[in-house]
Order: sequence, then structure tokens, then C-alpha cells
Amino acid sequence: MKLLPLLEVLVVNAFLIPLLALITENYGLRAAYWTSEGFTSTTVRYPFFFITLAIKGSTHIPGLLSVDWQQVILLVLVVTDAVYLWSAFKDGRRQGAGQTPPLP
Repeated sequence: MKLLPLLEVLVVNAFLIPLLALITENYGLRAAYWTSEGFTSTTVRYPFFFITLAIKGSTHIPGLLSVDWQQVILLVLVVTDAVYLWSAFKDGRRQGAGQTPPLP
């Protein structure tokens, strides 16, 4: 296994995982804000998008279609790791195929 690709994927993971945690915390803080204002918030999720609606009695605040960065970052993280694992597995099989079997 080569060291440079492993370091690259570790650096990407070291950046994306905390970013995912910050985005998740931000979504929680948004929900807490709506609750502190007396609204009930509802989030409707779609692939890579979401809409958050807020309701308080007869007051209805419609949400806007927003990019769900949580899903986007998670997809990039999974694809990055999968490509690394696939290439490491492919290189490992290629190296193993070129070796000669030991003599009896």
C-alpha cells in the first residue's frame, strides 16, 4: 500500500468530518432558535435539498428550498473513501497477481 494516497484520504477525512459536525450543529441551532421564538419547525428533506417551515398559531412562515450540505458532505466523504478503498484493493490484487508461487 502506498503512503501518499493514504495520507491524502486522511487529510480529506480530517477536513470533512469536522465540517459535517459543524453543519449538523448549525441545523440543531436553527431548530433551537425557532423553538425559542415559540415556533414549531418542520423540516422536509429531499435528496440534497430541504425546506424548513415554521408555524406558531395562525402564523405560518414558509421555508425556502435550501441545499442540504449535510448530505452533500456525506456523499463526498463516502465517495472519497470508496475510491481510495477500491484503488487500494485493485493495486493489492495487481501486485499479488504478478508474484510467482513458491516452489514446493
